[in-house]
Amino acid sequence: MSLLSRRRFLETAGLASGMVAAGPLLGQGFAADPPLEPKRVLVLGAGMSGLTAALALHRRGHEVEVIEYQKRVGGRLLSVALSDGQFTEAGGGHFRTNMPLVCGYLKRFKLPLISMNDGCPRYHVDGQIADGSLTRPWPWPMHANERNVDLPSLLASYLVRAGINLNTVLESAWPDRATLAKYDRVTLKGLLHSLGASEAFIKLVDAHAAEATVDTAVLALLPDFAYHFADRNLFRIAGGNDRLPQVMAEVLGNRVHLDSPVTAIRQTAAEASVKTKDGREWVGDAIISTIPFTVLRELEVTPKLSPRKQELIEKLRWTPVVKVYVQTETAPWLQQGVRGWPMAASNRPWERVIDITGNEPGGHGNVFFYLTGKNAEQYRSRPQKTRAKEVLTQFRKDLPGLLDEVIETGEFSWPDQPWIKAAFADLPLGGGWMINEWQTPEGKLHFAGDFTTLKSGWVEGAIESGLRAAQQIDPGARAEYEM
Repeated sequence: MSLLSRRRFLETAGLASGMVAAGPLLGQGFAADPPLEPKRVLVLGAGMSGLTAALALHRRGHEVEVIEYQKRVGGRLLSVALSDGQFTEAGGGHFRTNMPLVCGYLKRFKLPLISMNDGCPRYHVDGQIADGSLTRPWPWPMHANERNVDLPSLLASYLVRAGINLNTVLESAWPDRATLAKYDRVTLKGLLHSLGASEAFIKLVDAHAAEATVDTAVLALLPDFAYHFADRNLFRIAGGNDRLPQVMAEVLGNRVHLDSPVTAIRQTAAEASVKTKDGREWVGDAIISTIPFTVLRELEVTPKLSPRKQELIEKLRWTPVVKVYVQTETAPWLQQGVRGWPMAASNRPWERVIDITGNEPGGHGNVFFYLTGKNAEQYRSRPQKTRAKEVLTQFRKDLPGLLDEVIETGEFSWPDQPWIKAAFADLPLGGGWMINEWQTPEGKLHFAGDFTTLKSGWVEGAIESGLRAAQQIDPGARAEYEM
């Protein structure tokens, strides 16, 4: 099955125009106190961060042009049509109510939502099987205080013991200097060990969250845990999550330029400019780049970025992700008491299975395997014709009866996309200095994208970064829904 085409983008955008009213909505009713000197701003990338920045600046009266590598908008929001009107998500798969920026835009554009189940998974770890519902005690050699308690509650109790409040973690001011100094060189495994957690419990956390998670910098993981465990309310957009960037792009109209890979960025004392692969040159007063660092390092940037910024770009780690999506005739996992995000988790090569069915119409089951790190790399090394089937076969062998009556399968490999070449950024141990560096402009060049926050991989982080970059250019810039 092919991914959504430019034709579908235009068709959806046309339908969405009814939601945002006729005409250039943002061209009317700017925020109070418009800028004294409107600027020409070039926004590189039409993902959520770029569109957010462009809308905020356009609303203030600035001249904005959005230059996009691909033939579609949305970046890592990418939906794939399945049979009978269902959609799976090749990119960002869900939102939560502890994402106020996302919720604000969904309300602004009146997009219909699908409710989803939070995770009540079946675990397969070290050959033992248990359910998150705790109908039976954990079979692993866990400490007495860890038994008969579900994973989210137990993890939260350990973090609270360390003085970590998952709600505070989501505030834009987090981490403060003291927190940064305390945890900059600490992994999640190291933190949990220091708090007395058992090795068996740490393995269970690793399976629930993702491959190799516990060996990752705890600063990079806490926002993920805050989203997954501090809020159990999940939803996505009916008809595909990429409807949100599509309606945002519709407001900007012909200011969004698709199929225009950037080849060079240049700035002088007088102006900034961008060249694209088709030979065009764009000139402005400022640039907001949302180009992933995996790609930015290959562009011609004049003058060169500062040594510290270059070090950041070279040393920031990126995680590969592959999604293998599966549509089933029914959802048999629900009858077995497992469901949601995730519905199954393991330290097996199939890693995690995410149930995004919820109350989606169509009557079919809708899940995907979420492969990261070495599991994603091993998957990509196998023959493309058979690898999805191999993952499904292994899962059925490990946990029989959960994925029967398959209608269709497909895959999306993020490392193979030339405009990103990975999926999301991971802060390395000792990389705390990067937090301020990736948010600091270089002359007229500003940086946005969820990879410039600790909320890498989250739409909330992308929106937050787009607003930050817009406000660096015009402090009066606000989110589109703040009218």
